[in-house]
Amino acid sequence: MSAIIITTTPYTRTHSHSRTRSRPPHSRAQSQIGTPVNEQTPLLLRPPSPTPSCTSSVSTYSSSSETLLRSPPLKDSISLARFCTVCAGIWSANFVFAFQSTAIPTLAPEIGSWFEHAELAAYLGSGFTLASTAVIPLYGVFMETLGRTFAMVTACAFFGVGTILCAMSNHMYTLIGARIFAGLGGGGLLTVSSVIVTDLVPLRDRGFYQGLMMTIFGSGSMLGGPLAGWLTDKYGWHWSFWVQLPIIVFCAVIVSIFLPTPPIPPTHQSLLSGLASLDWLGSFFLITSVTTLLLGFSFHTSYLEPWSAPIVWGMLLTSVISTGLFIYTETQVKRPVVPLELFKSSHIAAINTCGFFLSVGNQAFMYQIPVYFAVIVNTSTAQAGLIMSLCGGLGLATGSMVAGQYIRSGHSWKYLGPIALFPPIVGSIVAAMWDPAWTWWSYYATVLPCVLGYSTFLCVQLVALISSVDSKIMPKATALMYTTRSLGATLGVSIGGSVQLGALAGDLKKQFKGIDNGNEIISAILHSKSAIRLLPPSLRELALASYSHSLSVVWIFSAIIATITFINSFWIESSEVHKDEEDDQLRKGVGGVVEGGFGEGLGESTIEGETRE
Repeated sequence: MSAIIITTTPYTRTHSHSRTRSRPPHSRAQSQIGTPVNEQTPLLLRPPSPTPSCTSSVSTYSSSSETLLRSPPLKDSISLARFCTVCAGIWSANFVFAFQSTAIPTLAPEIGSWFEHAELAAYLGSGFTLASTAVIPLYGVFMETLGRTFAMVTACAFFGVGTILCAMSNHMYTLIGARIFAGLGGGGLLTVSSVIVTDLVPLRDRGFYQGLMMTIFGSGSMLGGPLAGWLTDKYGWHWSFWVQLPIIVFCAVIVSIFLPTPPIPPTHQSLLSGLASLDWLGSFFLITSVTTLLLGFSFHTSYLEPWSAPIVWGMLLTSVISTGLFIYTETQVKRPVVPLELFKSSHIAAINTCGFFLSVGNQAFMYQIPVYFAVIVNTSTAQAGLIMSLCGGLGLATGSMVAGQYIRSGHSWKYLGPIALFPPIVGSIVAAMWDPAWTWWSYYATVLPCVLGYSTFLCVQLVALISSVDSKIMPKATALMYTTRSLGATLGVSIGGSVQLGALAGDLKKQFKGIDNGNEIISAILHSKSAIRLLPPSLRELALASYSHSLSVVWIFSAIIATITFINSFWIESSEVHKDEEDDQLRKGVGGVVEGGFGEGLGESTIEGETRE
């Protein structure tokens, strides 16, 4: 299979919204693209015959009416058995990522007690999250520079070695370090697998396969906690890590053997030259910015350090400075980690902004649900976990499948995204009115629609992004989207916790004003939820009322964030993807220049007469 080295010629935006593109004279394809579009204009344009002097003038990002280069789906060039094998391999990585995400919260108290370092148990989750979020953009660079196979195997290697070190750890600090090391791979598992699926399937089917992936992800989430608990009780916590190893090895082997080469080859064939070409300074500033931002919020919410504490504002100030240095660095280098041109499009900016805010609101909402059942309802952790597992698993799978099938049928997703945001808004408001006297089905009826809407919007976000960038920049754009999601999810937990603690402390001061030892009681409640059960009945009711109020404040905050996402979602543009149109394009040729949709002739385009086998 031959593939083409493609370069792009930037176009100029004018204040009248007209677009002027640089193009060589006498280029029939470029003349067609410049022709005004009306109802009679064909959707698919035939590209020019390949000539050494022909260049393709395209944009790397686009709204629904601009020109894109789209790779042909690899699914049509490989056997069904090979396609299914590749999907099984990459989705096993999604399964194991979801498995560990619920297994670790279950294991953390047991491991903390086993090592007699319960105060460090939270770092088992936060260390992994910090590392994985910080390195996601680097995997976008790896995919472009050294290829999908290298990026996926690298992610599996970091995650696998980190998991082995976790299983063999004999000290709490060693285990935390191993979790951070595993997080360096975890950041690439979801991102690279998403890009590989985008390479494999046509755009009209991308949402459907996202639904399948979310079904597998939901299964891993549902199994992680119960299976890890059973393995810990029967064989010890080490086996909860060992059981993840065969799955990640399976993924690495399948990708190494069966993954087809994408139409646009990596820019470097040598590992050393590829690594040397990376923007290491920009990567350093990016990782520093993300890590210090998350640490600053973590010190405030997890360790109750005030905003005025040097460790808190120092971390946040470092994050701001690092962000500024990162942006400056990216404007100076030829191969930036995050192409700043992506932010020139209000459409793509809205996609990433919506993903960030929705993740903030969703995590702030979901993270406080177990707290409500543990403190206010005084039920078991298992019952609270059942609501989270069932609603989370079913909601993620169903929402993505419905959205994927809707888009697959050729419908526009312009209003599907805003509609999907209504359940999170309404559900958060309803949760703020929860009462222990409510029946259990009412809790399910509140949480499940929220997860359905969240999952539906994530599917819309992914397809909207892929439809707006060409294949050359798609890996970095996808990595940026996953970075904003992960950053939003992590900050959502921290910000939600900060809002809850602030509301709780303020209300407790009002409730316990004038009571003997009131400050000591407030401090005990803020540091340990179990302290409420040790209070006399009269004071216990006051404390529970304050706690209930603080949770309501968090869920109102979630509703506000979801509303901001809803408003911002109207800047996400849309197009319809019709099966018959795309099939006609694929019969004529493979990939190519597209005017707001799928195109043809990518395999026939040449840039400076250079074609790579």
